[in-house]
Amino acid sequence: MKAKYALIALLAITFFGCDDNTAGLGLGMFPGSDQNINGKLTTFDVTTESVHAGKIYAMSNIGYVGKFTDETFGTYQAGFLAELNCPKGTTFPGIFNYDKNTAFDNKNKLTQTMVGEGGNAKDKEDITFVRDENDKIIGNIHTIELYLWYDSYFGDSLTASRLSVYELGDAEKELNENNAYYTDINPEEFYTPQNLLGTKAYTAVDLSVKDSIRNLSTYVPSVHVSFKDDAAIRIGREIIQHAYKAGTNFDNKAFREAFKGIYVKSDYGDGTILYINQIQMNVVYKSYAIDTIKGTILPKTVVKDGESPDSTYYGYRMFTSTREVIQANQLKNDNTAIQDCIKKDGWTYLKSPAGIFTQITLPINKIADQLQGDTLNAVKLGIPIYNETNDRKFGMSIPKSVLLIRNKYKDSFFKNNQLSDGITSSLFDYSSSTSSLTQYTFNNITQMINNCLADKEAAERDIREKGFTKVSLTDPEGNVYEENVDNIEKWEELIEWDKFVLIPVLVTKDASSNSYYSSSNVISIQHDLKPGYARLKGGSKGNQQDPQGNPLYPDNVLKLEVISTSFGTKSK
Repeated sequence: MKAKYALIALLAITFFGCDDNTAGLGLGMFPGSDQNINGKLTTFDVTTESVHAGKIYAMSNIGYVGKFTDETFGTYQAGFLAELNCPKGTTFPGIFNYDKNTAFDNKNKLTQTMVGEGGNAKDKEDITFVRDENDKIIGNIHTIELYLWYDSYFGDSLTASRLSVYELGDAEKELNENNAYYTDINPEEFYTPQNLLGTKAYTAVDLSVKDSIRNLSTYVPSVHVSFKDDAAIRIGREIIQHAYKAGTNFDNKAFREAFKGIYVKSDYGDGTILYINQIQMNVVYKSYAIDTIKGTILPKTVVKDGESPDSTYYGYRMFTSTREVIQANQLKNDNTAIQDCIKKDGWTYLKSPAGIFTQITLPINKIADQLQGDTLNAVKLGIPIYNETNDRKFGMSIPKSVLLIRNKYKDSFFKNNQLSDGITSSLFDYSSSTSSLTQYTFNNITQMINNCLADKEAAERDIREKGFTKVSLTDPEGNVYEENVDNIEKWEELIEWDKFVLIPVLVTKDASSNSYYSSSNVISIQHDLKPGYARLKGGSKGNQQDPQGNPLYPDNVLKLEVISTSFGTKSK
């Protein structure tokens, strides 16, 4: 008997390898020796088809901007809307006390360093004073600078491009942390074209920066946008006034009253997409260099003709993008080109971002009927990737991480920032592998199968006990409504309970280590919004069958491998 247990376990290990999601499979939980135990491997046909991704959840810590045209998938264009974070307690320096000739405040702290009205005329030439509601000067504004930092990009490094930055506000809507935003977000509802803050021409690789600088490990490229003078003065004044009024209580709420955020739009160039991972806005003011002992203005050591004798410098307060504030991407694909790809029935596509998903139909009913009474030990699904001969100058790479998820959870998963649990979804992550990527393999999706069966059992119980079961449906406009269903066949049809979707994702890990080992844990799974694609074995051709129910095109059918255990009474 022990040998029989070992054989079953060996089968599972042989076919499916190691897997972390094997809890509850029952491989070591067999009954006593009064039972016959039979382990078996059964294969089932799996069909797939390409489906339009439609709008996807687009709130991310990365902002995408640019335009790229591909010969197969058409034009992809990206821009993003973002709020900026204000650390609570942010303050600006006060005006230098000319009457007492000191930068010390009444608490003997060096907080009054800004250039004010009493300064040298030369010190005031490039600043605008900021006044409170009583017309008292409380600060000054020199300019506002915006840095869009990016670690990487897609496409041609030398494509001449240009982006424009607009201020959010004075429009129909405002960004709201309680709302979910998708790739079909309409920026025109959040800004007005006259609120242009600045424009900047750029290339992904800035050749004006020396190679010795660009090759440094610490170098991070950026697009630097200087706000227009009138916009900088107006916004800087608003921010400083609100900060002055709020004091140490200046926070995101007060900051948002002064500045709603930005919309970054690509308006010239085709060939480059930037991946903006940090936004930094500097509100720049002018201050004196102060003797920290005396609190007086430090004089210049050398004064040229016509210069001010005062030592001054430009200080700033920094406001950045963080996970605590909203950042929403708008993505536009060529729908005609995307639809042409979906129509191809000899394979399926994965196309990111927000392009094409692969929908998978698992034979849940057949598994339940054929293996009725058996225990499912392990279920394996492999999706082969066709090798592409890519002669394109800037070819898109194959998505390295994909999520297999039940159709019913594909929206809520990302909206709620969930992690893969092996029950409603399963993650394939190639980032830690060194072998070639030829197949997306899900070694054990047993619990996902059981999750589908549990839904069906619950629906059957409702129909049996109450005469109906409720299903949640979504109309073409995206409105959710409920419908009562009085038979299980209709229920299966409406909710597509056996449908799964393969989605390219971006996986973030948190590395940890000790003296014995190092490991990394997945802390975030988001839609992959970088350009990429894969052509997969399958396609809608696999759905065609002969009168006996056999596939007409077996090469377009995937195989699901199931190891199960049947328990029978031991013969006497």
